[in-house]
Amino acid sequence: MQHILAVDIGGTKIAVGIAERSVFAERGTLARIVTERVPAPGTPAAVVPRVIAIARELLGELSDPDPLLSGIGIAIGGPLDHREGVVINFPHLPEWRNVPLRDMLSDALGVPALLDNDANLGALGEHAWGAGRGVDDMVYMTISTGIGGGVIVGGRLLHGVGSAAGEVGHITVQTGGPRCPCGNAGCLEMMASGTAIARRARQAVAEFPDAGAGILEQAGGDPLSIRAEGVWAAALEGDALAIGLWEETAEYLAIGLAAIVHVLAPQVMVLGGGVAQTDERFLDAVRSRMRDHVGYVPLERISVVRSALGSNSPLIGAAVLALEAGRDRQ
Repeated sequence: MQHILAVDIGGTKIAVGIAERSVFAERGTLARIVTERVPAPGTPAAVVPRVIAIARELLGELSDPDPLLSGIGIAIGGPLDHREGVVINFPHLPEWRNVPLRDMLSDALGVPALLDNDANLGALGEHAWGAGRGVDDMVYMTISTGIGGGVIVGGRLLHGVGSAAGEVGHITVQTGGPRCPCGNAGCLEMMASGTAIARRARQAVAEFPDAGAGILEQAGGDPLSIRAEGVWAAALEGDALAIGLWEETAEYLAIGLAAIVHVLAPQVMVLGGGVAQTDERFLDAVRSRMRDHVGYVPLERISVVRSALGSNSPLIGAAVLALEAGRDRQ
């Protein structure tokens, strides 16, 4: 019986899932998923052997006496070369430069593998089995520690030059804004990611300490412990400074999404990641503000929705990729 393996390597966790090939192709579900923290120190030498070990453990748990692994799909942050299967630079972990990750896993497990950006595979997962199922054109955006995206055009994933299509986090939304590691200033990622919300909140609390009492309370009184989820919790309790920060975040996201709408006019825009999953009220605020920034495109025909697969979007997308990797072994 043939099985597929899906791998998602993030900045703080790794996830590995397995499924019978025919079952996943029919239902889009993984039989088992193992999630662990990234093993210290987070280098390829530490992470890759652990992923391989988990894969072998999952195969060993199958009731099939002679399980056959037919393909592997791998999701990881970029920049990367999806054609060559090489991670050019994964900035969230040390020493991930020019790592031939696809071949490392393929050689170790003896089956074909395919590699792609985690946001691209989030788009692929949502298109195949989630909130974008059944549409030809969609955009997926993950809003968490950073902001990434994937684009489906005509039912196919768009890669562009250098596998760089879908880098929606680097749309400029504030001219003269803070400098981004990408070299640009005022990127959407620098203004609306979870990391950015926490940074802006710390700055606001330092400037208006009396107004930031609710935010500080959520952080246990320590400004360095302020996180986006705490700012959201303070906003729900009526903290004016927190409410203002989330209103600004909704505006920045609306500007970024409007730019995407004017270029691609997708049928569906799927928002994933922790920031997008906070509350439907936040998404309503983003939708409302988009109307101020979209002109010629009929916005009423574009759905802006939350991810249906949650944090598993890239892993499900990796499984979709694994089906393609294993075609020759059918």
